[in-house]
Amino acid sequence: MAVRCWRFYYLWLVYFLILRGVKTAAKINMVTTIAKLVPLFLFIFFTMLAFKWHTFIFDFTGIEFGSKHDLLDQVKSTMLITVWVFIGVEGAVVVSSRARDRKDIGRATILGLLTALIIYIFVTLLSMGVISTSDLAKLQNPSMAKVLEHILGQWGAVLIGCGLLISVCGAFLSWTVLATEAPFLAANNNVFPKIYKKQNEAGTPVISLKLTTICIQVSLFAVTFAGGTYNNILVIASEMILIPYFLVAAYTLKIAIKTKNRGTLLWVGIFATVYGIWLLYASGLHHLLLSAILYLPGLFFYIKAKREQNKPIFIGKEIYFVLFLITISGFGIYLLATGKLFI
Repeated sequence: MAVRCWRFYYLWLVYFLILRGVKTAAKINMVTTIAKLVPLFLFIFFTMLAFKWHTFIFDFTGIEFGSKHDLLDQVKSTMLITVWVFIGVEGAVVVSSRARDRKDIGRATILGLLTALIIYIFVTLLSMGVISTSDLAKLQNPSMAKVLEHILGQWGAVLIGCGLLISVCGAFLSWTVLATEAPFLAANNNVFPKIYKKQNEAGTPVISLKLTTICIQVSLFAVTFAGGTYNNILVIASEMILIPYFLVAAYTLKIAIKTKNRGTLLWVGIFATVYGIWLLYASGLHHLLLSAILYLPGLFFYIKAKREQNKPIFIGKEIYFVLFLITISGFGIYLLATGKLFI
């Protein structure tokens, strides 16, 4: 129990750390990022040395191992996990209001995406050349530790374990910062109650930080004391980010069409929109219903913000989208209550 509860203590440590300022938290996160990259680069180096081509290419499609799914089905089934892995590439945009140079926002986004993509490709593919696919599938997490242990012995597993610990602590800190920034930015754009604009002397949005910390605390209780819920929360969180991703892509396409831009903007909008639709399809309708239920409470904050400004709450076609959200949320709640939809 004491091991499980470290997350609760660390959460509030992160809370008080961020209270001292987002920039202070960002500096600490930079240190943890560098520290966790060292084990990753060492893993890539040693797996390159131990890589065996015949192990890598053996039964690439999975037919030999009795797989009943073709390659497209396998890709579709891993889409949400892939999304989960890359959630956060928008981090530089979320905290962009604190950037000294606006050009750094785009650079950080592209550099972060490419760095993460390259590391994941190397880690995934090189592992398949060290241990067979069937054996990899049986490894418990963190599987990287077992792969490096296969090459270097026990200290290889220790190295990855230390890197994982640093990575989790750093991710905990950075994600709390990003989640805290979202209500603060929404309040500045008048779609969240104005109380969430409140900042302390260090520039930390304190009310937003409290809301974020409480939400994380509830999620941690669910993961810790309602066994087997981590993967479910992972899937739902990934599904919820798909809607904003799709809407951003669709809006990009709309701007390109409206401005008659037939260059890069139009093609980015088309490909991003199509890909967003594909992700929503691949994730499954039941996950979309679950995410709709969690979107519903957001209406409370939005309505309260509009009332504070004495402005119309919904304008034009917005009411139809709200009614649609309420309808599918109600349907999802009904399916949950009747046991026809499982978390």
